Amino acid sequence: MPELKTILCILTSLLLVGCGGVSDAPDRRVVTGNVTLNGTPLEGGVIRFLPQPTGPIAAGKIRDGKYEVTNKGGVPLGKHKVEIKGTPILPDDTTGMSLGEIDAATKPAINVPEKYYKDSQLEATVEAG
Repeated sequence: MPELKTILCILTSLLLVGCGGVSDAPDRRVVTGNVTLNGTPLEGGVIRFLPQPTGPIAAGKIRDGKYEVTNKGGVPLGKHKVEIKGTPILPDDTTGMSLGEIDAATKPAINVPEKYYKDSQLEATVEAG
């Protein structure tokens, strides 16, 4: 069995070498923009960028019609399907508020049509530079 131990040791060494160095993570860019619904800025929501055909999804919050996707360096380069969904809007500062007060001050989610989320045909291309 010494041969098996030697092979396992060599394989483990190769796997460890493969864990460092060049990253397989895609190049990303911070993406910012505006979202309107029927000409009005979307008060609160989420925007998601889904790489086509596959890849890591990037998302950001929409607040007062503006969004910025910065997590993990932003959105991967390339072509994306874009989904937009309304979310409830919490008060800016909830310090000292009870759950009931927070609940009362929270604005309900704007109903974004499914054609912008579930059945979205929106597309965007993120380029270097």
